[in-house]
Amino acid sequence: MKDKTKNTITNIIGLIILGINTYMFYWEALELIPFCVVLCISLALFLFKGTKTKEWLAKGLSKIISK
Repeated sequence: MKDKTKNTITNIIGLIILGINTYMFYWEALELIPFCVVLCISLALFLFKGTKTKEWLAKGLSKIISK
């Protein structure tokens, strides 16, 4: 799969998660801390390139798993 396609897919997924997150916060189903966590994840998916996101997640998960 080409990088441009991966970037488009991650951008769409990030926007969908951002929309759902905002909707849930508006209807008071989420508190502030979970809202901020999901907001950071969705913006990371939207703003970073697909290859960088994969490296970033792998690095973060390897640190969590190794503990």
